[in-house]
Formats: sequence, C-alpha cells, structure tokens
Amino acid sequence: MRNKRLDVLRCVAVVTVMIHHSHISPFFTRTGWAGVDLFFVLSGFLISGLLFSEYKKRHAIRFKRFFIRRGLKIYPAFYVFLFLTGITAQLVFHTHPLRQYLHDVFFIMDYKQGFWDHTWTLGVEEQFYIFLPLLLLVILRFSAKREDPFRIIPWAALFIALFCVISRAASIYIGKPNFQMTYTAFHNRMDALFFGVLIGYLYHFRPAILEKLMRPTRNRVVIAAISTVLLSFAYFYDRDNKFFATFGYSFVYLGFTGVLLLSLYVHGIFSGKLARLLELAGSAAAFVGMYSYSIYLWHGPGGAWLPGLVRRTTGFPTGTSGRFIVYFVGSLVIGTVMSKLVEYPVLRLRDRIFPDSNIVPVAAEVGTGRDR
Repeated sequence: MRNKRLDVLRCVAVVTVMIHHSHISPFFTRTGWAGVDLFFVLSGFLISGLLFSEYKKRHAIRFKRFFIRRGLKIYPAFYVFLFLTGITAQLVFHTHPLRQYLHDVFFIMDYKQGFWDHTWTLGVEEQFYIFLPLLLLVILRFSAKREDPFRIIPWAALFIALFCVISRAASIYIGKPNFQMTYTAFHNRMDALFFGVLIGYLYHFRPAILEKLMRPTRNRVVIAAISTVLLSFAYFYDRDNKFFATFGYSFVYLGFTGVLLLSLYVHGIFSGKLARLLELAGSAAAFVGMYSYSIYLWHGPGGAWLPGLVRRTTGFPTGTSGRFIVYFVGSLVIGTVMSKLVEYPVLRLRDRIFPDSNIVPVAAEVGTGRDR
C-alpha cells in the first residue's frame, strides 16, 4: 500500500526542485532548493519506519536483507541513468567527465562534485542508509528493553541536531567560509534525515504522544503557523548568509517536520465540491510523486539537454517559457517512462526474490522516490 499524502509531498518536493533549477520563477529560484530537505525528512521517516516495523514484528532487524533491498531500489535506476547520460555526454557533446562520474558511482558527490549537480542529495541519503542501520544495530546491542530498545532516539536526534549546527558553524567561521559544504556534505545535513527518524520512532513506538499532540485543532493551527515561519527563512535569507548556513537548514527541516505531521494526522478539512476538486488534484500529484525518484534523476539532463535538442529538431522552443515547458514536461515524461522501464520492473523482481514481510502502516517509496 502507498500513502497518497506522502506521494503528494514527494510531488511537491520534486516539482519545487525542478522549478528552482529552471530559474524561471524568482520565488522558486530563491526557495525551491528546500524541496531536498522535504525529501530528507520523508526519507528518514520512511526508512526508519521499515526498520522499526520489522523490529516490532520480529524483535530483530535483518540488516543484510535491508541493504540488499535498498541496493535493488537505488542502484539499477541510478546506474542506468549514469550509463546513458555518460554515453550521451561522450558521443554527442564530446565531454570526458570520467573523474566526476566516478564520484557519482561511489556516492561521494556530496563531498566531491559529480557530473550532475543535483545528484549530491543521493550521496547524502545513501550514506544515511548505511549510517542509520549501523546506529540501530549498536542501540540494539546495548539496549536491555526488548519492547522498546530505541528509547535513546530522541536524545540521538538532539545530539545530531547540535552536532550539525556546530559542524556547519565550523565550516563557516573557521578559515575561509565554505557555504557549499554546509549545504551538501552528509555530516552537515544528516540532521534533516534524522528528524524524520525521530518522527518515525514516535509514530511506531510512542504513537500516543503524537496523537495527543495532533488531536486538538489549536495544536494543528499552531504547528502550521510555526512551520510556515520556519520555512520562510529559506526566502528571507540566502544560503551564503552566515546565520542561515549555520542555523537556517535546521529551521527548514523543522518546518518540514511540521508539514509531515500535518500530512499524517490532518484529515477531512474540506467537504463538497472543493473536497472533490482537491481529491483530483491530489491524485494527479500523487501520480507524479510515485515516480519522483526517476523524475528527480532525469530532470538534470532534461534541463541541460532537452530544450536545445527539441529546438534544433523542431524549431521550438524559442523563448524562456517555451524552454521551461519542454524541460518540465519532458522531464516528467522521461522520468516516468524510465521508472516504468527500469525502476519498477527491478522492484517487482526484488519483491519476488526478497519479499517484504513487514506490515508498514505508511509503507511507500520515498525520497526522491527511493524508500521502501
């Protein structure tokens, strides 16, 4: 089963990033990068949910099985993407990006520039997919409480949040400011993913806390207002502002944590025709969200190559709006097609060989579409 609301959030995340990279809208050019933080929070929530669900069912986590299933989800679509774009770069554009492609191949592009600028987020998430299971393994090793061995997770979230703030401050205030490192490096950005883990822990082991928090309408309104304020920092501050580079990323992922909670617990606000209209819009957005991983991958070459290719072959587009339409629609189409050709066939094969026996209340594939 898929959670439609989370698919809608994936759509919001990938579309904001796509518009951000198009530079067609001043608002999204300034703020659209924050879509990756929404991906991070969602990834942390759902990936941890898979591990927590397995523990609740088996009182153990099969880490080897987890890594195999992760690899079959992430690697085939990504390496096909790298292979096809690498061949195109060599044969059509006569570039030789071997070293940069190696950074992508080994998922270190959050530290070393890959050939595609946007793939750094996959480096962050891939490293987190290794970090989190290892951390949970250590916690299980030393925890004496069988029913809830992960009680330390809230304290771990606080520690990681403080660590990342201090680490980002060191990148800014010690020596020459390195704003790129504060934005892309795993050790500076894993706090966004881990706050998703915190919500995942509460959702699976302490649901009464979240239900009590989210039940009163007043609390929901307050969370919505606070989230709006926190997310507004992405508009009022640039990423190369020292204050924002230190604290602003924390504000943004905390804002998206509120958005995630509202998506999970707020239902039935609208009724009548408006509700039906929103249902249709939500279904369309959820469709995009379902293929968001491959769409995210392919929107890079979609923006770099597609408008020029179409213009040379058809004479269109000739203006900024036309180029955006070709890029945006083309990226959605290519990403969806590649998802159907590569990503989902591999997932079906994976599920036959390594079936998922978990019962996951919000089971879905996430991230830039990468989590199940």
